[in-house]
Amino acid sequence: MSAAEPAGAVLCLGDMVADIFATPVPRLPQPGEMLLADRVAVFPGGNALNTAVALRRLGAQVAIAGSIGADPLGDVLLAQLAVIGLDVRGVQRQPGANTAATLIFRVEGEDRRYVHSLGAAGRFTGEGVPESLIPHHGIVFVGGYLKLAAWRDEALVATLEQARQRHCKVVLNVSIPRASDVQMERCLRLLPHVDVFVPNEDEAHLLTGERRPAAQALALRQAGAGSVVITRGPGGLYADDSCRLIELGVFSVPLVDPSGCGDCFTAGLIMGLLQEWDMLRTLEFASAVAALGATALGCTSGVPALEEVLRFVEENDIEVLVRPAARERGTPP
Repeated sequence: MSAAEPAGAVLCLGDMVADIFATPVPRLPQPGEMLLADRVAVFPGGNALNTAVALRRLGAQVAIAGSIGADPLGDVLLAQLAVIGLDVRGVQRQPGANTAATLIFRVEGEDRRYVHSLGAAGRFTGEGVPESLIPHHGIVFVGGYLKLAAWRDEALVATLEQARQRHCKVVLNVSIPRASDVQMERCLRLLPHVDVFVPNEDEAHLLTGERRPAAQALALRQAGAGSVVITRGPGGLYADDSCRLIELGVFSVPLVDPSGCGDCFTAGLIMGLLQEWDMLRTLEFASAVAALGATALGCTSGVPALEEVLRFVEENDIEVLVRPAARERGTPP
């Protein structure tokens, strides 16, 4: 095994975005008015890149593959990733395209508002990913799938099959734009290649037509996913790994910015898989990473080192319900 193919490493594939955040303001400005915020900052963003950065903060070896523009914002993003320590050999720069960017506005006491341009990220086809970035006995993570319209499923399947040959586990996160005409069957056809599928409850509803998490998870497992973890925001999560059904609440933390909590959760889940923990411990750890990620401005700034997350889990409680999975998989329990 070469140094380019380290054991226990992670390859993240998918959307790469520059997130532009402002600290909360009392209200939105009126037309023509300027309000002052305490801070405006640029951070790495996007499902795949957020997960990669959070994993790096937890101490994992991480490579990222995706598309950014050959523009100044892309230069800023690459410079940040170099400081973070990500392997960027899989980053494709697209001439004539702008780097994907999201403006995130926060009004005190209100949910976030987003303005997003998909830019160069929308040109990512999944082709041309260096084979040397696919680790041995590691994890391949696919983030932002279905949001990136140019992604070619045959290229993705070829990468996932190669990952399996190298004894990797595959984690898939889906992102379904509102009012989109995305064919849900595309995602369902991928699930036999996936060890852990992590949709939120709205995405699981769109994919299965089911309302209850138990029925959603069952349908997704029957479609081929090894394990299904459905995130529910403030409602915690529901997981089905074929052996146990697990429901978790959420950890209580001082909330600063909940942006990217789902991606931080996925990073924590991947870290648990790398450590070969059982599913319950993995999900508790992932929930802690998500909670801590919300304690600072930006999608991943609040994520601490692995040891600090473990200490947080040890010192804080979370609601846990564990049941054995039904032997007969015809109906949800």
